[in-house]
Amino acid sequence: MPEAAILMDRFSKRFGARVAVDDLSLCVPAGSIFGLVGQNGAGKTTIIRALLNLIQPSGGRLQVLGLDSVAQARAIHGRIGYVPESPDYYGWMTVDEMVRFNAAFYDHWDGDLAARLIKRLELPKQQRLATLSRGMKAKVGLVMALGSRPDLLILDDPTSGLDTIVRREFLEETIANVQAEGGTVFFSSHLLHEMERIADTVAILHHGKLRLSGSLEKLKAGYKKLRAVYPQAVPESFPLQGLVRARRNGRHAILTVSNFAPGMIEQLRQGGASSVEVIDLPLEEIFVETIKGDASHA
Repeated sequence: MPEAAILMDRFSKRFGARVAVDDLSLCVPAGSIFGLVGQNGAGKTTIIRALLNLIQPSGGRLQVLGLDSVAQARAIHGRIGYVPESPDYYGWMTVDEMVRFNAAFYDHWDGDLAARLIKRLELPKQQRLATLSRGMKAKVGLVMALGSRPDLLILDDPTSGLDTIVRREFLEETIANVQAEGGTVFFSSHLLHEMERIADTVAILHHGKLRLSGSLEKLKAGYKKLRAVYPQAVPESFPLQGLVRARRNGRHAILTVSNFAPGMIEQLRQGGASSVEVIDLPLEEIFVETIKGDASHA
């Protein structure tokens, strides 16, 4: 398997005059759990549709599992699983019929694995899909995506609207099965607390552009808030490397930095701060600070 499960090289996609994805270069390491973060309209679903060759790039290129996303799409489809946000099934089919129908599209379908997943996820095999809850339909999609033992599993916000227990069960089953096979998970979600719990690598999109990407552990080590208190006036500027956003409130300054180093505390003290507090940031706050930092520098 190639070192990169997904490789985007200056990928762009336009719909008429609208640019959905702009000159995006990104590497998704093989074997990683990769989370794609962005507001509605940031370009997440456009990227996923291009990876599946449902749409083609306007510029640049995409590689999936070392293969060209357009020229070798047929070979790619046999090696990936996909769970959409809102699956559209044949409602008259039963769970068992839908899974067997899906199996016919794969040369290497593992019927035993699919049967075990159906049992473990407590899916009613003989119940028609039209009568299932949203959570049950998501579980059916998971069985269909995992039954081929994919090298790459692509998830387009599939847990949106599900209750907490079903979401957790879905994600834990997904990660356990794909990682047991040495596969890669590439998923988009607006539930950042869940992404933080399971992802090891993330990328943040904003207006179709890549704003941030890397190991979640390293991003959390670098992104910090510094709350500085000044006995006199708060400075107009702060000469800190990697300053993302600066806010002033009375005699307080709240500074977000992207590459925190302990020496920054002394820098602020030398600039007149009487005390400096360092605050760790969860992924959700890193996302918000990155996007709002963009707006403040626009």
